[in-house]
Amino acid sequence: MRAQVGSVQSRPPTGRYSYRAKEPVRPEAADDQEHAKLTRALAAHRQLLSHAASAIRNLTAARNELIAQAIEDGLPVGTVAAVAGENIKAVRTIALAYEELYPSGLPRQAHLSPLRAKSEELRTAEAHRDQILGRREALILMARRKQVCDDLELASLTGLTPDHIRRTVRGNPRSS
Repeated sequence: MRAQVGSVQSRPPTGRYSYRAKEPVRPEAADDQEHAKLTRALAAHRQLLSHAASAIRNLTAARNELIAQAIEDGLPVGTVAAVAGENIKAVRTIALAYEELYPSGLPRQAHLSPLRAKSEELRTAEAHRDQILGRREALILMARRKQVCDDLELASLTGLTPDHIRRTVRGNPRSS
């Protein structure tokens, strides 16, 4: 007869493998509150970014139409570029995209004020979007540092890819 050496590990009665890894120990109540708070904040920022992107698209389309009409009415490309805050090549490309425009009959200088105003509105909307992006990145970093959400959950909450989340937090270690 053989003598058994060591202790016998308990096996599940079915003989199948059972997952025995331990979950990280965290205080659940505080984590749940923190998780809910970050989830709401990230959802709000996702909605704000959606609105900002929509506003930027609309402002860009309106500004581009003003650029094309100004070029069609004979305003020099360099002047339009300076007023719009774009380079000359971009202004030419925008003007060429509008093939079916006809001269409006307005004096050349009448295009400058609306174009300047629309370009300023667009810059303001882009600055607002950049602020929202900065706050979203700060929320992502906070969630990672506090270990409230993993990369996949953050990706689903923000609409980004997990790889983008990893690149965002690269160089920002988790706190222990």
